[in-house]
Amino acid sequence: MIPGLINLSYSTRRYFVDDFFLRHVPLLKPGSNILDLGGNKISKRGRFNIESYDHLQVTYADISTVKRPDVKADAEHLPFKPSCFDAVICAELFEHIRNPEYVLVEIDRVMKPGGTLLITAPFLFRIHGDPEDYARYTETYWRSILISIGFRQFEIEKQGLFWSVLIDMVRSLIDQRVKDNNKLVHWIGGLVNWWRRRALLWEAMPEHRIHPFYSSFTTGFGIIAKKPADR
Repeated sequence: MIPGLINLSYSTRRYFVDDFFLRHVPLLKPGSNILDLGGNKISKRGRFNIESYDHLQVTYADISTVKRPDVKADAEHLPFKPSCFDAVICAELFEHIRNPEYVLVEIDRVMKPGGTLLITAPFLFRIHGDPEDYARYTETYWRSILISIGFRQFEIEKQGLFWSVLIDMVRSLIDQRVKDNNKLVHWIGGLVNWWRRRALLWEAMPEHRIHPFYSSFTTGFGIIAKKPADR
């Protein structure tokens, strides 16, 4: 069983976010100075917890003090010196940003040459305020904006296809309807978990990944970008 999926409140979108960071954060060099921009220092969501990695030095920055950041900061105007972070992570942040380009320019400024940027961003996922929800961006947008800022080496992962989007919508509806019935939640949670496991298997098939219909849907994107070492 995929961890966490028996819980109806644990979305397929969150599964992809957790999976992305659980795969890429351990690859960061020991002793790296990390900026977690918009991350929760307390009351963390999902299974990924950057505090689990003792080899990393993490600074949390957020515009809200509710998340207990180390630094209260507007992402468009970061109060850090240039080239002071080895890596920057942004988990589900950019849908809450009015000017993504300004934020990416600031991230590029505070990141060391050769530094790593890790981003997850939803696409087909419900509107949710944190405190506000402004936009969703396509793979074409991410590719264009990264190139325009100067990132030459990057990879954009599509996180789930049609079936993941559909199952997450059904899961969300069921969660709203039956969350006060513990026995029913457990039974339906097991069924949804089975559906989601099947979805991940279907979507891993090459014919689904290139299918013009199924591949035109996604829960969102995971982005790995490297700042050029020469700037």
